[in-house]
Amino acid sequence: MFQRTVILCVALGILHIPDAQTPGITGTPQGIAILRTEEARAPTPADLQLLLQSARSVQPNIQFAAIQALGRLERRDVVTDLLPYLRSSVSTTRDEAAQAIGQAMRGDPLPLDPNNDQVSGVQQALIAAATASNGPMGAVARTLGRLPYTTAEQAARADTFLRQVLTLSSQLDRSAALSARLSACTGVELLARLHAKLFKLPDETLAAVRDIATGQTATVKRSDIALRLAAMQALVSAGGVNEETLRLEISDAFDPSFRRLSLVALSGAGSPVQGSERLDFLRTGFRDNHSTVRYEALRGYARHHLKSDGCGPVMEMLPDPHEHVALLALETLGNCAGDGDALTRLIGEVRTPPEKGSWRRESHALVSLAKLAPDRLEVPLLSHSQHNVWQVRMYAARAAAIANHLPTLERLGHDAHDNVRDAAIPALRRLKGTEAEPYIVAALGRNDYQLIRTTSREMAGLAPTPGLTAALLGALSRVTGERKDTSRDARVALLQRLREFGSERDAEAVAKLLRDFDAVVAAEAAVTLGAWTGRTYTTDWQPLPPDPLPSAAEIAILTQKVAVLQMESGQELRLRFDAVRAPLMSTRFLRLTNRNYFDGLTFHRVVPNFVIQGGSPGANEYAGDKLFVKDEISSRSHAQGTVGLSTRGRDTGDAQFFINLVANPRLDFEYTVFGTVCSGLPNNIAEGDRIINITFVSVGKC
Repeated sequence: MFQRTVILCVALGILHIPDAQTPGITGTPQGIAILRTEEARAPTPADLQLLLQSARSVQPNIQFAAIQALGRLERRDVVTDLLPYLRSSVSTTRDEAAQAIGQAMRGDPLPLDPNNDQVSGVQQALIAAATASNGPMGAVARTLGRLPYTTAEQAARADTFLRQVLTLSSQLDRSAALSARLSACTGVELLARLHAKLFKLPDETLAAVRDIATGQTATVKRSDIALRLAAMQALVSAGGVNEETLRLEISDAFDPSFRRLSLVALSGAGSPVQGSERLDFLRTGFRDNHSTVRYEALRGYARHHLKSDGCGPVMEMLPDPHEHVALLALETLGNCAGDGDALTRLIGEVRTPPEKGSWRRESHALVSLAKLAPDRLEVPLLSHSQHNVWQVRMYAARAAAIANHLPTLERLGHDAHDNVRDAAIPALRRLKGTEAEPYIVAALGRNDYQLIRTTSREMAGLAPTPGLTAALLGALSRVTGERKDTSRDARVALLQRLREFGSERDAEAVAKLLRDFDAVVAAEAAVTLGAWTGRTYTTDWQPLPPDPLPSAAEIAILTQKVAVLQMESGQELRLRFDAVRAPLMSTRFLRLTNRNYFDGLTFHRVVPNFVIQGGSPGANEYAGDKLFVKDEISSRSHAQGTVGLSTRGRDTGDAQFFINLVANPRLDFEYTVFGTVCSGLPNNIAEGDRIINITFVSVGKC
């Protein structure tokens, strides 16, 4: 009651809030009010007024938090209120206003703006603010690249501004010029990637970016790594890497990221070189001393040269000292049809994995053998499908699905681990049709949300039976009773299938969901009922109580300490959290750590040269903590080594997290960045690697 009174009083302007004395905004009534309103996404006019009034605060941290919260609403109607802050006397306020405007413009067009004229108006206002004295040039450059343009003219205006920043004269000091150019390169990357169908970057812009990427201008040095990498990433996204740039960057000794990005460009559809010349570059990549470069070279070879130049170079990579490269080589051998040497090598690789230790090499080889020679699969498939490590059995199910090996699928369709069943169910449905009902009914009786979702979706087109309908209704009732936000995807899939398998006689069971704790599920229930009855239904969803807001003590821990992830393999990861820009997820991580939530969990998803992902009790995409945590999108980029929040759509974070193994700009402004790896990149983390425990310890600088 006290907190609600504070919110209303602040919104009405009748309560003075003292200066904040703690990091961020937590610990003050107004800060608490802003954070709670942001978390709820300002559902009422009073909530919106709270944020608007807080944005006028004379306290920089309160003002910053309110402007940030307004942008995170992703509502275009707040942009007019944000524009004046572009001219604030406080640089952080100006920058955050530009970021917030870009985020707010992700929302739906305004009802009274049928021609989307607001985009042009906002664009002009941003450019005017950036070109004023002490304007937020860098922040505006990033925002201009991602506005939702609908015409080529709008994109061209953004390009003109960005090119002017890229070619800044010496009117700025070197540090300021480097920062502005870096932001402009980011803006160019966004413009090229997000608006490729609308606008093609002109040669002048590409030339300016190339000069920066190669360090061949008087104001950019080869040692300006961050700026040059941003420029190189922009060139890759724009398809603007030419042969000269490729030759310079593919041998760059400053950072392997240049060499890796060169190979990404080389492997793309718009490669600057073709044929034997490209093959020579790829072979150079095979010999690189950094695994990320070798991995990219092998991927490029598989894409462009495997059929024409054979599998010999792939087999040469099998002894690679880095497991990710060796596993990619094994996977690639599965596409070497007709190559006797490749077949012989795979047969030798599909030994039974050890009971303890790494199982991945043998399991990847098994899947490749299923593609290449399913008739040679019988013996190794038997040993893999009976292995004590569930991941080995999961790969056996994948191999059996490729080879249509029904006996193995039938055995694994009733496996003790739900991820193994999940891998078997689609193939069982395809091969057995209506006779797969026992496996489907059994799967719907399990507790894993991914398995329930997969099974429900695979039931499409089956003839309804009383047993299948009862299984769907039973699963829906049971999962709903668990009252977990993270059950959304499973329950939506169940309701969608019930539209086929159920009827109006089941309306009573579904009607209860009109007042569900999840608005998406309630809406799906209304659609299902309408399909059965032809009537329109109104929802009245009742959300679950949110977690308590972060306390000042928790923010202090997150500010002063790092999390140490002790891995079963002996590796140690240290994470520093950003409790100012992402207090909700940072605090969620701290609280779960204190509950030993992560102990024993694995990194279940490993995508080399992209991300590793962990934090799932079910070791899959759909099992996580009970409550969703709201997105906290900020201007922080998904740079190499940053820690992000895994989601399945807006505001669906469930405490699964990922670590960016490389810079991943395509994730920017889509996923929350809430931390950074302090020491060393976890390039050696493998699928299934287990977290023993996590502790928070005091250290110096990260």
